[in-house]
Amino acid sequence: MSRRLAVTGAGGFVGRRVVEAAARAGWEVVGLVRTREQAVRDAGGHPVRSPLEPTALAPHLAGCAAVVHLANVGAESEQSFESVNVEGTRSVIAAALRAGVPRIVYFSGLGVEHYGRKRHATNRYFLSKLSAELDLLRSGLDVAIFRPSYVLGPGGELVTALARELGSGSVELVGDGGYRLQPIAVADAAAAALAAAGRESDWPIVFDLVGPEAVSYATLAGRIAGILGVPAYRTRSVPEARAYADAASAGYRGMGPEELDCLLCDEVGDAAPIAELVGRPLAGLDETVSAALGAAARG
Repeated sequence: MSRRLAVTGAGGFVGRRVVEAAARAGWEVVGLVRTREQAVRDAGGHPVRSPLEPTALAPHLAGCAAVVHLANVGAESEQSFESVNVEGTRSVIAAALRAGVPRIVYFSGLGVEHYGRKRHATNRYFLSKLSAELDLLRSGLDVAIFRPSYVLGPGGELVTALARELGSGSVELVGDGGYRLQPIAVADAAAAALAAAGRESDWPIVFDLVGPEAVSYATLAGRIAGILGVPAYRTRSVPEARAYADAASAGYRGMGPEELDCLLCDEVGDAAPIAELVGRPLAGLDETVSAALGAAARG
């Protein structure tokens, strides 16, 4: 099998770790980016600037065993969910078929599981991810689809944002903070993507990309406080309707409505298939949070 791998969105939070893990394992990695070429070089890959367009992409995919497709948008600004998450995925499929690449590894979203059945999992973002999944499944290519809850690690925003709040002595919750997350360490997410790119088995094809422990948002704040040694802090509750009104106008704490949905959608999954795929136990929540906090402190 070829040891050449292409990664779209290679300069992003997860993309850099996939490039790094692949290069360390002896893969030749083509990192497809719009910007951030240096981040790909630093991770050990060969950066290529390319739009998500079949004619432009195909030459860079030639000889690859797989494409790890990470390029996406979680909020709309200059680019829409339709143009990037849907049309961009169709372009990657077309380019892979043109270049003879047999497999695509795709990062979707855990909320797709309950699209149309849960209010917070039913929005244009999750619809774009569902549409991309269907296009991949219809493509005739080998596919591996990962549906993450939250991916945590050095450089990630969720843990550092909560740490900043704890430092001020107060944490804001939407409602009672009981909505659950099941975070996975970014190193484990990268290892899973790489294992899927090189595996011989084609089953399962859809994975919950989750860590070994599900926690509520309020509990996660408490766990971070414990690791930081914060003896006490206050919580304040914001009504959900107000949070969404803020998200739709200037943004709720930097989040638009779809990003707020991702926080509140209360999606959890089964971590066992990911542990089996990577061939080792997954990092525990406290270990994952500590790694993120340590990097933030060093930064």
